[in-house]
Amino acid sequence: MKGKLIFLFGIDGSGKSTILKMLEKKDIRDVIFTSCMTNAVFEEELFEAEDKLSFSRKDYFTHEFKYVLHVNSIIYKMFNVILPILNNGKNVVLDRYIPCAKLYGDLFLEPTYRCVSRALECLPPPDLGIYFDVEIKVALRRLDARSKVTGKLPHFSESEKSLRMKKAGYEAMLIDEKYPIIKIDANQEIDSVYAAVLSALNEKCLLT
Repeated sequence: MKGKLIFLFGIDGSGKSTILKMLEKKDIRDVIFTSCMTNAVFEEELFEAEDKLSFSRKDYFTHEFKYVLHVNSIIYKMFNVILPILNNGKNVVLDRYIPCAKLYGDLFLEPTYRCVSRALECLPPPDLGIYFDVEIKVALRRLDARSKVTGKLPHFSESEKSLRMKKAGYEAMLIDEKYPIIKIDANQEIDSVYAAVLSALNEKCLLT
């Protein structure tokens, strides 16, 4: 790849998606801010069927089935959308990437299904990870505020117990991963977190 692949990660409520939206509005030369996990083709087909046929996927499909769709959607979007951008010399900053999908599988799937995430190994490793380090109580407060705005209850993986499990998994990752990872304090006000991410991108990746 001619461009650099960078991803933001951290537990739910750490501010990843909010920061990515803020970055999208800033004009940084040769940098694309996006996600490989949202608007994913196979999951979108399921959402469309849900709307047209008036059923709830949680009543009919297991977490494992939805995870299979999710993994294949990530691979599809990476090969068809994101890798061409990188091969054209532009840098890409993602909201989450392979380690996040693998961690979800390890924590929440039946053991015999965890092999599914190995399919993600066909994708390129990142050049840099930026970890949003946030306290559980801060994340829960933000998730509660989001629910009041959207009217949607938090996902089962956003419970206090689940967040603690994810945080432990991510912190182990900081030691084990072979690419550089920058940890930022995501407990701060959003503008301070935004400034810290910009500084990390500019200093470590020369994204000016």
